[in-house]
Amino acid sequence: MSGKRTFFFCLAISAIVFAADQFTKYLVKSFIPVGGAVPDMASFAKLYHTLNDGVAFSMFQGHRVPLSVMQSLLVAVIIAVMFMAYRRVGKYGRPLVAMAAFSLMLGGGLGNLCDRLATGLVTDFVSIGSFAVFNVADACLTTGCGLLILYALRYAVHEK
Repeated sequence: MSGKRTFFFCLAISAIVFAADQFTKYLVKSFIPVGGAVPDMASFAKLYHTLNDGVAFSMFQGHRVPLSVMQSLLVAVIIAVMFMAYRRVGKYGRPLVAMAAFSLMLGGGLGNLCDRLATGLVTDFVSIGSFAVFNVADACLTTGCGLLILYALRYAVHEK
């Protein structure tokens, strides 16, 4: 894929993730009161509106300002690494899978950062079993990290 096409591909993924995250949070905020859930859903999966001022799995609750700074830095690091990966052209060409992974992470990071900067709280709403409540941004951040790990493992195998 050419440089411009790769750039627009990455931009599109990040924009779609950000828009999907913000739109789903808007719907949840509009139709489900905080602490409320959508009735008559399967017992293992629920739409449950919560507000989180911590990070993943509700760790570090009550530290809004440091977490906002850390999340801003995380987004900046993702952008810097994406730029370096985009500029890198090696014997395998542009690492499209890695770029897609970074794009998922960037869109998710920006989605949660937008919430955190606006209110200090991140809206979470997907509850599956006893797992922590999460949102679209969290799912994309996790998926992006997983893809990046798989890419790194594959790349390490090719280097040997």
